[in-house]
This record gives sequence, C-alpha cells and structure tokens, in this order.
Amino acid sequence: MAKKSNLKSVRLSDQVMDYVISFEGDGFNQKFENLVLFCMEQEEAKKQRLESLDQQITRQYKKLETVRELSSEIGDVRRALTHLERQTNDLSALMDKLLKEEKEKDDELPFP
Repeated sequence: MAKKSNLKSVRLSDQVMDYVISFEGDGFNQKFENLVLFCMEQEEAKKQRLESLDQQITRQYKKLETVRELSSEIGDVRRALTHLERQTNDLSALMDKLLKEEKEKDDELPFP
C-alpha cells in the first residue's frame, strides 16, 4: 500500500459513517480508503460502460433513421401502386363500357 502521509480529520453524518463502517477493512481508516479506492475503480468502469452504451445508442438511432426512411419510401410506393390500381380499374371499366357499346352496334365482333 502507498505511504500514508496525509493526516485529515473529517466530519461525517451518521448515514455516511454507517456506510463506511459497513465496508471491508480492519479499521475506520482502512475501510474509508478501501471505499474510496473501490469508488475510483468503479467510476472508470462506469465511464467505459457509459461510453459503450452511448455508442450503441448512436448506432441504434442511425438504424432507426434508416428504417424510417425505408418506411417512408415504402409508403410512397404503396400510395403510387394504389393510385395506379385505381387508374387501372377506371381504364378497365372504360374499356368494358366501350366494348359493350361496340358489341351492341355490331353483334359479329369476336369479343363478349
């Protein structure tokens, strides 16, 4: 362990004192130092984990934006196909009407 050349006195609330006392170590000073060292280690691990999660979130947002763009394009194509279907139905109805009128004029035409 490192040389302990810093002498400090601290005032602690009961809650903090109970937490320090519950930490591993032989006496208050060792418990306090172990607690601080543990927190330092955890802080670095948490920072790395947070950075990793931020990167994952960024990737997921990019994927989501891609899916949204594709969904929008699919919606555009779907609307165009629906419009085309209506126009095809209208054209078919007009052709049926014309064929019916022509058939009425000339019974010898080969279509019904």
